[in-house]
Amino acid sequence: MSLYILVINPGSTSTKMAVFDGKSELFRKTLVLEDSQLDLPLFPEQYGIRKQQILLALEESGIHPYELSAVAARGGRLKPLASGVYRVNEDMLRDARTGLQGIHPANTAVLIASEIARENGIEAFTVDPISVDELADWARITGIAGITRNSLSHALNMKAVARKAAQHIGKKYEEARVIVAHLGGGSSISAHLDGRMVDLYNSDKEGPFAVERAGGLPSHELAEFSRSRDDYLDVLTHSGGLFSHFGTRDVESIVELAIEDDTRAVVVLKAYIYNIARYIFSLMAVFGGYPDVLALTGGVMKSRYIRERLLKKLGDGFEVLILPGEFEIESLASGVFRVITGLERALDY
Repeated sequence: MSLYILVINPGSTSTKMAVFDGKSELFRKTLVLEDSQLDLPLFPEQYGIRKQQILLALEESGIHPYELSAVAARGGRLKPLASGVYRVNEDMLRDARTGLQGIHPANTAVLIASEIARENGIEAFTVDPISVDELADWARITGIAGITRNSLSHALNMKAVARKAAQHIGKKYEEARVIVAHLGGGSSISAHLDGRMVDLYNSDKEGPFAVERAGGLPSHELAEFSRSRDDYLDVLTHSGGLFSHFGTRDVESIVELAIEDDTRAVVVLKAYIYNIARYIFSLMAVFGGYPDVLALTGGVMKSRYIRERLLKKLGDGFEVLILPGEFEIESLASGVFRVITGLERALDY
């Protein structure tokens, strides 16, 4: 008997989707948005476009929605949550639509999944959403009373990669000391201790700048910038980072400039790599020294140019595991598979 699980993972420029039969992946597609669609509001415009793309891709695959056993959706900027598999409910749908902790393409996923599930008499779930918050109390405090650090990150991929890294060194995740750097359009760097992400940086707000996100900025200059630009939040989270310098999100095209000795590209990429290393080293304070293992993941790690230079900048003190790309699709499918087969209990949102 088939156990079809539809997986939905929206990103800034596309939606990744897949169908699994139990633990086996049947097919995977990346559904790209046209340039004219990227600036449309998530609700209702992009949401509707993305849903129709998914349904069309399902039809083309020969799998009908009524054959599905469950839907797995990447969770967006929901309320702070512990790590785990969550059943999609009305409260989650409300928080996703209103952008409780901000707007993100993944906010659309739980609504699309919920509608497809409801229309076909099945359930929808999310696994380790962006808003997984396991920060230690001491990691929340800042230099201004009333302003606290919170946890919004690439939790789904980082938790999966941290478990792989622990396995790589022969330890249980709960016993390993791990740093994970997820490097992509946005970046997150996290410290894992006792099975929790006790501290992290997310380039939406702090940490190294990413492909399209500004990362940490000098506070006085940021205050001036925010007063001068009504769209400053969009600049920080969608047109900052390497895009701000080069007007493209294509990392390889920027790397090609550097290989051709374009002075500006060489210097900016040096800064990009330096910032990643700087924030990785800063999380050593969590452990009072080197972690058991450092895992480097995300789409940017597919670039040999960046990978080689980052490893050189990090030096010889780390046990390094390189896992290019993302494991979000697999993590979503496996989490939901565990729930619908009774191996794990779904959590209430």
